[in-house]
Order: sequence, then C-alpha cells, then structure tokens
Amino acid sequence: MAVLSKRNIIITGLNILSAGFIIFFWTLLAYLSKDLPQTFAQMILNPNVLIPSITLIFAVLAVFFIRKFFLQTTRAEIFFFMIFILTLSFDGIRPVIYILEQLEKPEEYILLLTRIAYFGKILGIFSLLCFALMTTESDYKPFSTILNIAIVIAMFIAVRMPFSQIKGTNALFIPGLRLFFYSISALKILTVLTLVFNAIQNRNWEYLNLAVSIIFLFIGSHTLFYTASIIQASAGMILIITGTVFISYRIHKLYLWS
Repeated sequence: MAVLSKRNIIITGLNILSAGFIIFFWTLLAYLSKDLPQTFAQMILNPNVLIPSITLIFAVLAVFFIRKFFLQTTRAEIFFFMIFILTLSFDGIRPVIYILEQLEKPEEYILLLTRIAYFGKILGIFSLLCFALMTTESDYKPFSTILNIAIVIAMFIAVRMPFSQIKGTNALFIPGLRLFFYSISALKILTVLTLVFNAIQNRNWEYLNLAVSIIFLFIGSHTLFYTASIIQASAGMILIITGTVFISYRIHKLYLWS
C-alpha cells in the first residue's frame, strides 16, 4: 500500500500542476490580449496555441481516468504509462513561446523553453521504454530508481544538446545534431522490440497488441509535437487516443485487474 500511495501522490501532484498550467496560461493569454493586436479568440486559434492546449487538456483528463481505472494497481507499467501521458503536457511550452514572440522577448528565453520542451519529449520516450521493460518477467523492478535515471538522462540530453538558429513549424528551435533523431528512433525501436520479445517469451500475443499501441503513441505524440497543421494534429490526436485506450484495455486484460 505504501508503494501505491507514493505513486498516486506523484501522479496526482503532476496532474494538478498540468491542470494549473492550463488555467494560468489561458488567464495570461486573456490578460495579454488587451495590449496586443490579436484578440483572445485569434490567439487561441493560432495552431501553436490551439494544438498544444488540446494536447494538455487530453493529458490531464486521460491520467485522471486511467488512475480511476487502475486505482488499486501497484504494477509499475501503469505508473510509467501515466508518466508518458503527463509528459505530453510539455507541449504547453509552445503557447508560452508564442506569447514571448508577441512580446518580442530575447530568443535566449525561447531557447531555454525549447530545451524544457525537448526534456519532456525525451522523458516521454524513456517512460514508454520503462513501460515495456516493466512487462518483462522479473521480480526486481525498482520503479523510482529507474524513473530518476530516466529524468537525469533526459535532462542531460536536453541541456547539452546543441540547437540550430532555425525554428521549426512548432515554434521550437531545431536540434543541431542528426544523432539526436537517430538515438530517439533507436529508443523507440528498442521499446517495440522489447514487447515483441515478451510476446515470444511468454507466448502471449497481447504483448504484440501492446507493441502496436505503443507505435500509435509514438507516431501520435511525434505528430502533435512537431506539427502546426490542424489536420495533422487531428490525426495525431486520434492515434494518441486510440493507443491510450488500447493500452489501458490490453493491460487490464493481460493482468486481469478489476
């Protein structure tokens, strides 16, 4: 029960922070609209505000319902899955950058926020890798230690990674190393292969269903993070929702939790 309580406190605290950020940001946006050429409605409809805002709302609601669904669950898989969902909240950095651009603030601020946004993205990928590793047959699963290591690695990469002076369509600076994209792709492949290995080892094809759902999450989160297109963002959100529902259902079925 102590482990369950500790995890619930962590998840609840992070979810409250995400919900608080939504309220804070929209209040700030409404306040600034009085002194800027754009109206509040025009600001909200900007793709780099609208898309991350919807992603942030989804993350808060999804974690709330997943917690309710697995309220008495101590499995580390669900903990890391909810951490991944919460890392989608870092997309909320993009609207903040939009405000800074409207206020003509120095680009050093935007670079700092870009690093924070990429920290969230990297941590999300590590969280899904941890999710896959937690499904392996092992009696020793120190979730807190693994989470701390993932946070430190994600922070180190985000702080040390060079960025070009070019901004992408998502308003963030573009990483200056191709190695970053190769490394991220390798982590995603390793995550999927881990679940495939578990399917073969346990002769249980539910793990393959999890692998497919993880692919949906990777594609969906990638699309939402990088796009400024409403159509592409809609497709990405559909993939995220589908992957979230499928994983919740498959994990429940796999372990027969009530």
